[in-house]
Amino acid sequence: MRVLMLVLLMSHLSSALSEPRQSLVPGGIAIISLEAGDDSAYSFRGKPVLVTQIEGRPSALVGLPLSLQPGEHYIENRSTDQIHKKFFEIKPKQYSTQNITITDKRKVNPYASDMERILAEKARKQKARNHYSKGDVDINFLTPVTGTNTGSFGRRRVFNGQKRRPHSGMDLAAATGTPILAPSAGTVIELGDFFFSGNLVYIDHGQGLISMFAHLDEINVVLGERVEKGQVVGKVGATGRVTGPHLHWSLGLNGTWIDPALFIGAAN
Repeated sequence: MRVLMLVLLMSHLSSALSEPRQSLVPGGIAIISLEAGDDSAYSFRGKPVLVTQIEGRPSALVGLPLSLQPGEHYIENRSTDQIHKKFFEIKPKQYSTQNITITDKRKVNPYASDMERILAEKARKQKARNHYSKGDVDINFLTPVTGTNTGSFGRRRVFNGQKRRPHSGMDLAAATGTPILAPSAGTVIELGDFFFSGNLVYIDHGQGLISMFAHLDEINVVLGERVEKGQVVGKVGATGRVTGPHLHWSLGLNGTWIDPALFIGAAN
């Protein structure tokens, strides 16, 4: 198993050559340089933001919700008597629309008997997405699966003619059973078989940076497990609401989903 992990890690190293790219649009990230030695607690809209070293100086990485209005916004530091603010400007972005046909109509219009399960799973997902832990974070991500991007982040989804929420992640089409690698080290904070997402795993990378992998054929980690960068956490599958085998990868930052492509140097 260790040999397989090493081979897979080496084959993905080209995906970790650069740090995250700034994208000052809804669904993007703001990268804000801080003063040397300033590792104080900054927050955005009441939630702590990730602070790490980029090119030798502290920087804040801020997740920008898809619902964020264009215009001037700021992070703030209230750890001293004075409130320090760092401002940035958000530009508008128009995302495309994607029409999808789902053969299992129950996954589009669930039965009344499904709702108790769906609501319980929704609460578990929300808790995992908002999870926060302190510590250093490795922001040089690996691509979890080498595959074709078939569902870009932010696209408006229309299932069987019915409008749904925008796509909250990146879909990477690959054969069933393809290994999924942890893009960075972290801790498994949630997993299971969910109604819409199928088999899924949440990994806490630290400071509010969360990966969620959905539609897995197989889960290869356990709750609470510490995973290393490049470790196999599961296998690509077609469980839950899908049209075929693929990995759905959502990436959360300060409690909001952002475009994972910004962390792996991919175009979107």
